[in-house]
Amino acid sequence: MLDVNPEDFSASQAARLDEQLMVRFFYKEVQNKLESAAQGRPIFKEKEYIEIRIAGQRDPQACRPATHADKARFPRHYDAFKKRMEVPTEGTPLTEWPLITRSRAEELSFLNAKTVEQVANMGDTQVSQLMGGFTLREQAQKWLEHAGEMAVQEEKHALLERIDQLEAMVASLTPQPAVADRAPETTSADEVATEPTAAKKTSRRRKR
Repeated sequence: MLDVNPEDFSASQAARLDEQLMVRFFYKEVQNKLESAAQGRPIFKEKEYIEIRIAGQRDPQACRPATHADKARFPRHYDAFKKRMEVPTEGTPLTEWPLITRSRAEELSFLNAKTVEQVANMGDTQVSQLMGGFTLREQAQKWLEHAGEMAVQEEKHALLERIDQLEAMVASLTPQPAVADRAPETTSADEVATEPTAAKKTSRRRKR
C-alpha cells in the first residue's frame, strides 16, 4: 500500500501521488507593500493560490501562490477554478456507504476523505491516525472489490439477456416452411365395402 510522505510533492512523485491529493485553487488577497507605501493606504491584490491536502489529514500540506507548473500539473482543477466551479469528487461518497454511520462519514470528511476510494487508498501513516483505521481501510478495499465483481456479473447477465432477445428477433424474422399440399382423399372403408355388392347386382341383372 502506498504510504504518502507529506513533504514529498516533487514532480518525480506527482504521477503516483496525484490520485490521493485534494487540490484547490483560490484567490487570496495579498498586500502590495510598495503600492501601499506609495499611496499611503493598504493596497491588496488577489493572487492565485493553491492548496494541497492528503486524504486522512486535517491540515493542508501545501498552501502557496500557484505556479505555472501547478496549473500544468492540475489542469482539471485549475479549469474548474477559473470557471468558478467546484471540482466534483469522483467515487462513492462515504454518505452512501452502508458500512459506516453518517457521523463517521462526517468525521472522515473533516479529514478530507470523502469517498470510499479515498479511504481504500489511504497510506499507513494516515490510517494509523484514525481509530480503527486499518480495519476501515480493509473494509473499503473489500467492498470496492466486491462491488467490482457485482458489476461484472450484472454486465454478464445483461449481455446474456441481450443475446436471448437477438435470438428471438432472428427467429421471428426467419421464413416458416410452406404448408405441404393436401394428400388425395382416400376411399373410406364403408365405400370399399359397398363396391362389391353393387357389382354383384349388375351381374345378376345381365343373367336375367
